[in-house]
Amino acid sequence: MGIHGLTKLLGDCAPSCMKENEIKNYFGRKVAIDASMSIYQFLIAVRSDGSQLTNEAGEVTSHIMGIFYRTIRMVENGIKPV
Repeated sequence: MGIHGLTKLLGDCAPSCMKENEIKNYFGRKVAIDASMSIYQFLIAVRSDGSQLTNEAGEVTSHIMGIFYRTIRMVENGIKPV
């Protein structure tokens, strides 16, 4: 998913366009979230025992829990996810 090789291209041609920040540096800001990428990230994640997080009916819920806890972390750090 995404554009293959984009990070390397940007790093080579425009290194100043990328920077890493600590989450606290976004305090009081609104941050746009790519929901489809986040959901996919949590759906492919597996637990340490190799299984996915599921509910009582056996339905996969890792994407819901992942988004929920990531959102809580952002709000706790003063970020307004959009």
